[in-house]
Amino acid sequence: MQQSKKLEIAKNIKELKPKNNSSSYSYAYRISQLFDYVAILRPILLIPGWTMTLMGYYRAIRSDLSNQIFIPFFGEVGFVTNLHREITITLFLYSLLMGAVYILNQLTDSNADAINGKLYLIPYGHLKKSHMKNQIIILFVVSIILSFLNLSITCSFLILFSAIMGIIYSVPPIRLKGKPILDLLANAFGFGIIAFSVGWTSKSNISLNLLLDSIPYFLCVSSAFINTTIPDMEGDIRNGDKTTGIFLGIRKSCLVSTVILILVIAVSLYRRDIVPLIASVVSLPFFIYMTISNWGNKTDIRAISLATKISVLTLSLLVSLLIPFYFVILVLTILLVRLYYQVRFRVSYP
Repeated sequence: MQQSKKLEIAKNIKELKPKNNSSSYSYAYRISQLFDYVAILRPILLIPGWTMTLMGYYRAIRSDLSNQIFIPFFGEVGFVTNLHREITITLFLYSLLMGAVYILNQLTDSNADAINGKLYLIPYGHLKKSHMKNQIIILFVVSIILSFLNLSITCSFLILFSAIMGIIYSVPPIRLKGKPILDLLANAFGFGIIAFSVGWTSKSNISLNLLLDSIPYFLCVSSAFINTTIPDMEGDIRNGDKTTGIFLGIRKSCLVSTVILILVIAVSLYRRDIVPLIASVVSLPFFIYMTISNWGNKTDIRAISLATKISVLTLSLLVSLLIPFYFVILVLTILLVRLYYQVRFRVSYP
């Protein structure tokens, strides 16, 4: 039923015209069309990347923070009141790169997205594919060149490696997106370790602590990613992709993602990292409910989506407590994206 509703919305959007003839609405609608080139970067999906990058940065500088409170077992927990110039530049350039990767992914997945009734801009011709290819090239070139000119050599090479990962994830013949387990590892490694490392190396050097501290986040991404493959199974199958969700099936996917989330709790305690610990503890009841709701022959996509959203949002909000400026970015991003989709497509998202 939910899939049918999504497809009905998508069908209406394909031939969308502004129905409100007021001059103010028509003007807002025309302005929203200009923002198609920003929306195609998928700002909501940039949030997990920002969260992981900022968490890597935070873990690298945490011992140098002056504003700290003591929490038993976890020790001193500090707060970032002023972002360093390096991490600000890193976030901006990494966002451009991730945006290029997301456009590339949408180009290669446009058929599946049309089937699944999502990501309307490319599947329904609101943006030309030739324009998108040019935008990808510009974003890749600008982000990589400016990284090497402004950031540490280690951080710059990590950003370059992210670009390579993004390409082989989406583009044939390798296309990790269509290969079970490899799609999971690519996402977990790309966000949980590489993005974390980009933030870390913006202000510090690669070390054993970096690798150990990234493990809870590698697992967090793994758990959430498995869930995201489930709602798109129909389109992925018809597009010839065999994702981890398709490979495991809905029931096993829910079970595996929940088990991985439990592992996050154990590893977070080992690393004395309160952020993924709280995020996983808060999310666990939703993951358990998700697993129960999809046991046997039952399918509850809403429970899966809810568990995923709770886990991502909780982790991001916890990071924004440690880095208050990030909370402003989160709120502005969500509100502006929601306004764009409401005016442009008359859809409530996110």
